[in-house]
Amino acid sequence: MRKVLTPACGAIAAALIAGLALPAQAQGLRPALETGEAATREAEQVQNRINQLDDERSDMVREYRTLLQRRDASELYARQQEKVVESQRRELESLTEQLGRVDEITAQTVPMLLDMVTDLKTFVAADLPFKREERQTRLDALDAAMVNPQVTTAERYRLIIEAYQAEMEYGRTVDTWEETIQIDGADVNVEMFNYGRIALVYIAPNGDAARWDRSSNSWAPLSGSYDSDIRQAIRIAEGKTQQAVMWAPVQKLSVGQ
Repeated sequence: MRKVLTPACGAIAAALIAGLALPAQAQGLRPALETGEAATREAEQVQNRINQLDDERSDMVREYRTLLQRRDASELYARQQEKVVESQRRELESLTEQLGRVDEITAQTVPMLLDMVTDLKTFVAADLPFKREERQTRLDALDAAMVNPQVTTAERYRLIIEAYQAEMEYGRTVDTWEETIQIDGADVNVEMFNYGRIALVYIAPNGDAARWDRSSNSWAPLSGSYDSDIRQAIRIAEGKTQQAVMWAPVQKLSVGQ
């Protein structure tokens, strides 16, 4: 806060100083001096008020500048948000357009998936009859997925691809397992061996062996010369002996047009 000494105040102060030097007989000037002192006090009060108003004006100027800065920041933020909203609007339009094509894509995809399932069923039916229950369970699961509205098209496609991969894997491996089949009208527990998709054979407890004949879709007996080869292949598949060359009773295939 600053104080300003006005000319009136200076004159009154000079009169006061001069009054101190007056002799006693000049007491008649006392009332004038008192009046001057009162004027001085009033002038000081007025000056204080002026200083107070000046300080308030300075505070108001600072507050006004702060408000201007906030306004500028708000306008900048609003412009930035407008750009964000515009970008989101364009993205929403793009998503809406894509969603509009979903039905068309689904309409084209579902028939293709159904054809894939049909082709897989045809392949399994024409293939060697190994692990029938396991493979049929997989095909039944595909049929259920294709009619289940809760299963998405993408999930159906994934299940079909997994089924194809499983069938491909059968052709690259050898496997052995026990299975009960009918031989001459009686149930017999035999040891099955699958040479990939080259041949499917079994050997019975009595030593009889047979292979699956594709042309007749039935078991064809094998000569005793294959017994040792089949038993050796079973031990290899079970990991009971080292891998070696295996001999399989293959069948000549003919491909019709």
